[in-house]
Amino acid sequence: MKRLLLSSLVSTLIVLSGPAVSANTINLPDLGDASRTVISPAQERRLGEDFMRRARQSLSFSHDPEISDYLQTLGQRLVAHSDNPGTNFRFFVVNDPTINAFAVPGGFIGVHTGLILAAENEAELASVLAHEISHITQRHIPRLLAEDQNATLPTMAAILAAILLGGNGGQAAVALTSATLAQRGISFTRTFEEEADRIGVRLLAESGFDPRAMPAFFERMQQINRVNDTNLPDFLRDHPVTTARIADTRNRAEQYPYRQRPDSLAFQLVRAKLRANESGDPATIVRAFKANIKDEKITQIEAEHYGYAVALLRARQYDSARAEVSRLLDRAPTNNFYRILHAEIELAAGQTSTGLRLYAAAYKTDPNYQPLAVNYAQALVRSGRALEAEPILRASLKQRPDDPSLYKLLSESLNDANKSAESHQALAEYYYLNGDAKAAIEQLRLASRRAGNNFYLQSSVEARIQAIKDETALLADKK
Repeated sequence: MKRLLLSSLVSTLIVLSGPAVSANTINLPDLGDASRTVISPAQERRLGEDFMRRARQSLSFSHDPEISDYLQTLGQRLVAHSDNPGTNFRFFVVNDPTINAFAVPGGFIGVHTGLILAAENEAELASVLAHEISHITQRHIPRLLAEDQNATLPTMAAILAAILLGGNGGQAAVALTSATLAQRGISFTRTFEEEADRIGVRLLAESGFDPRAMPAFFERMQQINRVNDTNLPDFLRDHPVTTARIADTRNRAEQYPYRQRPDSLAFQLVRAKLRANESGDPATIVRAFKANIKDEKITQIEAEHYGYAVALLRARQYDSARAEVSRLLDRAPTNNFYRILHAEIELAAGQTSTGLRLYAAAYKTDPNYQPLAVNYAQALVRSGRALEAEPILRASLKQRPDDPSLYKLLSESLNDANKSAESHQALAEYYYLNGDAKAAIEQLRLASRRAGNNFYLQSSVEARIQAIKDETALLADKK
């Protein structure tokens, strides 16, 4: 019984999913003020950040800057039209072929690579993001827990990690399975899901996407279920799709004028890159792209050529890859996807100076494009020129202060520059963001010992050690 109650509650806590209800007016309880007494927006953010640190230990996060940047850009386009456009959202990609997405309190939304590939157009991908954004902006989790004053931050952190990342929920999870709270979870799930659909449809329309993409995607998921109900996609487990729900979203979408909007080239390039890097024999993937290019039915031929070049690089067919990307650059010389690929081909082919020169030229013209900066910095570090990467990485960290891979690169760069204390300091942030507070504090202590008479650095390190200790104690309290 406890397992069933926990399962019902967790559906609401993590992805807030459930069967749809009728298209009648939603009458949600007014729990806005009460919910803030249980968990404030700042606490929600802390809860989400704690989840992200735990998640990096269990999930395979994508470290591809172009794919991550694309998803963040698409997500922010939708957030700008939400009820809380000032919320700091972080959209991230999980390397997982299953079709799924999930939202975590504090503005964190994860999307599996399998879902990006399953979306037949950009509006369908946007519809999933719009739905998840709505769960967060409407503060569904705090509203669910509004009347349970025992639902502490440590308790919620434990249940998020235990269920979404697997493993035993332990006492913290059991604490949330009281009959009252479980019943509230079951009854609120339906209205939450309907509310996220309704607001998501509006977000799509106001963001310039066709809102009919939402019922279209739901319908295709339902068809997958009918064809193969023994191997249900994760999306259907977490977001049950019913005929009533499809009809409801379609009715809402039809209230908006039809708007045909072509997919962005970035969407098509991201999908092509994911396909080129899917598991399997590289030579077979190369042949598949080549066959698609010969097929006159292919509409996104430019993206197909890009994917072909990525596949050729992966198969170490450097001359063919170079020729393919050169043709792309002839048509679009400022496209950063192509410029990055060109530089990576040269580096992989052993033409280090040429590759770095291409990166330097591209970075000079567009230093604010995060994927270009990160790739260039990585190339410098790999090429033994880590010192030159430091200013690039520090600039990138201002845009992405929660990216552990940037801190790892910065640590390498600082170490090569004989800045030992700062190198340990950067490595501490890498460990901290990856959920290893103990290793982070150890690195900070090493930084303190090597800081010498640098008062500012010593003070900064000591303050950071105390902050991590305080946060660790807070999240451990009452577990």
